[in-house]
Amino acid sequence: MKKYILMYTLLVLIFIGCGKKSKVIKPVIKDTNQSIDNNKTVENNQTIVIDLPVEEPKLGTYDLISNDELINKGVATKIVVVKSKRAMVLFDKDNNILSRHRISLGKNNIGTKLKQGDYKTPEGTYQIIDKRPDKVYYRELLLDYPRQADIERSKKLGFSAGGGITIHAQPNWNWDGHGNDYTLSHDWTEGCMAVTNEGMDTIWDMVGLGTEIEIRE
Repeated sequence: MKKYILMYTLLVLIFIGCGKKSKVIKPVIKDTNQSIDNNKTVENNQTIVIDLPVEEPKLGTYDLISNDELINKGVATKIVVVKSKRAMVLFDKDNNILSRHRISLGKNNIGTKLKQGDYKTPEGTYQIIDKRPDKVYYRELLLDYPRQADIERSKKLGFSAGGGITIHAQPNWNWDGHGNDYTLSHDWTEGCMAVTNEGMDTIWDMVGLGTEIEIRE
């Protein structure tokens, strides 16, 4: 009789154990800076929080953080302007970045300059041929636009290529830079490239006559 009672008890215990469902808690992954012990036991409503690496966006050479960035003063042998980025970058002879500047372009900002009065900034490779103060825009650097290729292209189209393209600074009303964020937020020149007065001082000290400037789309 005892034998049957023992067997019955075992069967009951096995039945109860198999019928009890274990509670499964799925971990919830959150992007947070809170650190935890990944081996910690999960109880009741506890949430597992796992740190995910946050990748900083990679900024390129022509992605500016501020209006003017002086990295290292030196002699600039080349200026590169990327119109689509509204960026001007000065390089030394070893291709090291010296400074970077946010710019405004000609108010008609699509495409290269084709004729006088089209308010476009030219694209191509030019040189600085004059450094001079300016009564309206503080200081300016004159480019040797138009070159022969520009003249011939415009002539075929029946136009004059125009001229007087410069890198210049800010208008008189913004002499102290209080309006820089406004002027640099849009394109407003007649085809020139405009930088801040502070940026012009930086560029002025590092370039000379004959410094090459490449203007890209």
